[in-house]
Parts: sequence; structure tokens; C-alpha cells
Amino acid sequence: MNLLKAVLVTSLTLALTFGLSRPWGSIPAVGPLLSPFTGFWQNAESVGNSLSNRELTIVGTRQPITVVFDDLSVPHVFAQSDYDVYFAQGYLTARDRLWQMEFQTHAAAGRLAEVVGERALEFDRFNRRLGMGYGAEQSIRAMMADPKSRESIDAYTAGINAWIGQLKPAQYPVEYKLLGYAPEPWVPIKCAYLLKQLTSTLASGADDLLMTNVLQKYGPALTADLFPNYPAAEDPIIPVGTKWGFLPLELPASPELIGPIRDPVTLTWPRHDAGIGSNNWAVGPQKSATGYPILANDPHLTLSLPSIWYQI
Repeated sequence: MNLLKAVLVTSLTLALTFGLSRPWGSIPAVGPLLSPFTGFWQNAESVGNSLSNRELTIVGTRQPITVVFDDLSVPHVFAQSDYDVYFAQGYLTARDRLWQMEFQTHAAAGRLAEVVGERALEFDRFNRRLGMGYGAEQSIRAMMADPKSRESIDAYTAGINAWIGQLKPAQYPVEYKLLGYAPEPWVPIKCAYLLKQLTSTLASGADDLLMTNVLQKYGPALTADLFPNYPAAEDPIIPVGTKWGFLPLELPASPELIGPIRDPVTLTWPRHDAGIGSNNWAVGPQKSATGYPILANDPHLTLSLPSIWYQI
């Protein structure tokens, strides 16, 4: 009887270990998440673990720097060079927002399916067809061509990797543990991917289908009046009367064997709320209650947790 119990307990233990250590479909392995040594338990904060009025010294800078956290846990960086400031910014941002940073770059690069599986394939295809990768490549090439920009990006990248490099699996943000993967080293083009992701959020849109319907219903003359290239009250940057010396562009004929695209980007583009729009305004010191100027900006961004902003 004792032998039978031992066999049953051993078999159950092995089966449980096997079941918890492997993924099941799109669900990552649960065992590592539940591990008391490296799982989500390690992400619990100690009582009184506030950063207020604490100092943080970061290793890896060219000269010693100091970071002081105020009573709102906002970091204040004291450094002797621009390089060290950007290094600290990368280090601190990764310290608090690593998963958010990497997930957004994966989204812009069309790589979310690597993290969440096939459910993100269409989203990835959309961003790749949109040219987010091409845009990021062009942006980082231009930024790295400027010495000052290159220094800031290199320093920011080094700071992020300094934080990633000292992380142990037990210290990974809980999102990595939930999804069953590890952070990868940061590379400069990811800075451009963040730029493209924010640009897409703020300025993406496609009016082709809408404008085609307007043109078909009202004709070119009325459409041109309703939707002019330039607002009537604004002058374009190019002075009025400038002669245009453009040569006609010779367009190649479309191959007869190519038919319409089955799933063009314009047909899958998310529709925007027609009532949404950013705004900003300023008040001079003569008209403010404090005697100081006021500048307010309201970008109408979608609420997210954590926020897209990181105060430093």
C-alpha cells in the first residue's frame, strides 16, 4: 500500500511538473510564473519601499552622477555631461517602463505575434504594409548622421542596456513573466520605432475611401471647394507667384496581370472618431492670476496605464 501511494504521489508530481513547465496553446507555461523564487511573488514591493528623498547612483556613466527622487518619486538627474544625462534617462526609463518600451517597439515593428501569438498576425501585417519599419530605418539613419543626435541615442541605448544587463529572471517586470519571455537588448533603431509608434498614434489616418465617395457624389469642382489644398486664410510657405519648374513624371503602365489588392492598407485602417482633435493655448503673464505665462497642451491621447509620458 505504501509503495502504491509513493508511486501515485511521484506520478502526480511528475505530471504536475510537466504540465506547469510547458505552454498550452497560446497560454504560456504557468510554472515559472508561480515559482516562489523567480515568479510574480518576487515583484511584490516591500512596505515603505518609497523612492522619496532617496538618492540613486548609477554605474556605467562617464562621470559620477546622482539621481534624487522627490516626494512624487519623480527622478531628478544631476550630471556633468549630456552623455551621462541621456544614459541616466535610458536607465531610469527602463527601470520603470521596460516592458512598455519594448512592447511598443514590437508593435511598431510588426513583431507582436512573437509575444502574444497568432492573434496579432493581422496587426503585425498591417504595420509592416504601412511601412513602419522602413520609416524607422530612414529616421534612425538621419538621426545617427548628426553627431549630437548620435551621442544622445547611443547614451540612451547604453543606459537601457545597463539596466537590462543587471536584471535577473526574478527581477523581470511581471508582464514578461505573465507572457513567458525575457527582455532583449535595446538597439538604436528601437528609438525610431518608439517615434513611429507615437507618430502613428497622433497622425495616422486614411481618407481615400471617404474622399472617393465625396468626389463621386459631388464632383471635382465642389470637392475642391469643400476640401482645398490650403486653407483660405493661410498662405503656403512658398511665396505666391513662384514659378513651378517641375518636369512631368513618367509613370510606368500597370502590368495587366496584376489585379486589385485583396486587403489593401486603406481598407483595414482603423477609423478615427470624427470629434477628436488636439488643442493647445497660451495665456500671457498680464492675464494670468499668478503673473506668469501659462502654456497648456491637450493631445487627446488614449488613456493608458502606464501613461505614455515619463516625467524626469
